[in-house]
Amino acid sequence: MTGADGPAMIITMVVCTVASFLFMSLRFYCKIIAGTKAAFGMDDAVLVFSWALYLVFVIISIKATEWGLGKHFAELDQTLLPKLLYYLPIGQFFAVWCVAVSKSSFILTLIRLVAKQWQKVALWFMLITINLSMGSISIVQFFQCSIPPTPGCVDGNKVIGLGVYAAGYSAVMDLVLTAFPSLVIWNLQMQKREKIGVIASMSLGVVAGAVGIYKSSTIPAVSRSADFTYGTAMVLIWLVAEFTATIIACSIPFYRPLVRRFSSSAKRSGGSSSYGMSGMGKSGHSKLSSRTDVKAMPDDQGSDKDSLPLNARGVQRTDVFTLEYDTRDSNEGSQGHRGPGHARREMC
Repeated sequence: MTGADGPAMIITMVVCTVASFLFMSLRFYCKIIAGTKAAFGMDDAVLVFSWALYLVFVIISIKATEWGLGKHFAELDQTLLPKLLYYLPIGQFFAVWCVAVSKSSFILTLIRLVAKQWQKVALWFMLITINLSMGSISIVQFFQCSIPPTPGCVDGNKVIGLGVYAAGYSAVMDLVLTAFPSLVIWNLQMQKREKIGVIASMSLGVVAGAVGIYKSSTIPAVSRSADFTYGTAMVLIWLVAEFTATIIACSIPFYRPLVRRFSSSAKRSGGSSSYGMSGMGKSGHSKLSSRTDVKAMPDDQGSDKDSLPLNARGVQRTDVFTLEYDTRDSNEGSQGHRGPGHARREMC
């Protein structure tokens, strides 16, 4: 059996790196154009930090393909194996932490939204336990027993078991977190279809959870395989997919201002292009145009809502239609001025 997963891993990592960066950048752009009082918060800083950790992991992993990562063990240049075994745990250290920190950003966003005390406690519990479990495996892996074993090392089976637990627990928490948006968003002052859209976008973490569960199920077989250099590349492919899904789930809910801006632009262009009305007879002509006025309504629920990334405060939208008609006769029209019959009416 010949072949290598190295090229596939590199392509996946490059694509996911670009995609995650674009989604994250668009999140920040939307927060800027929204003009909220608390445009950037701790969850934003944590998200940027997670992407920086991810970038270090990607660089190390791509470099490790030169030392045999992604190749079958039988085809590996054995002189490069010590260097691969030295840098592979370092790359995995950054990989574990970038996933944990990205999930932390999503949880911090939810903490800013929830109002009930039990919800805050539950979210803080998940935040702490995810980081503890993921952090423990990132450290313990450096002390895994080698051949021959060294004093104080950790048995390989225990390291594998801890890795499966940490990855599985993190994935399960992703699935649990998908229930929180519906608890928070449904009671906000938003249109029903907008609520459904925001809840659906914030629930995309279920994809990261499904990927994480599958990834955790592959860890034991890969770790115990003699062909681990080949299998590890596939595990890392699933890991970058999990991270990218988390970044997307963290970013899409903030796109609402951009979507509304495009929607308003489309309505304005549609309103001014084909609403001309003619054929009102010899007595004159008319023109119908429209505009949309949007202004924020005061929120009596407290200043905490000002920091909501979803623009949860009430918004009053007014569609104003302007009808202009002219009752000039043909002689008046030829003089190039409006007669006394000109009128303009606005209807809200």
